[in-house]
Amino acid sequence: MPNKNDSTVSFRTTKRDKDRIKQLAKKCGLSQTEYIKQRALGYEPRAVPPDALFLLLEKIGELENKCNSEELNAEISKLLTEISNKLLLPGKERDTPWQS
Repeated sequence: MPNKNDSTVSFRTTKRDKDRIKQLAKKCGLSQTEYIKQRALGYEPRAVPPDALFLLLEKIGELENKCNSEELNAEISKLLTEISNKLLLPGKERDTPWQS
């Protein structure tokens, strides 16, 4: 049976903090609830990147398709994965290099 959202968590905060949460959630393209949930579970949501990044990734992908070298193809694929992981996907806070 799939998990149901049958529990509620609520908390009180200042208007200033609420506005900041709203601003950060919007910047990440998330609802306030989803933003707070991700933060509470240890994820660091990323801001929605500009369209230019997606165009760049698409062009790199096109180069990968034109590539005749398996070695270069593998490197391009690795680079695309790394860019996606670092810039597009939420990561756990403890996974950041500046935190031990």
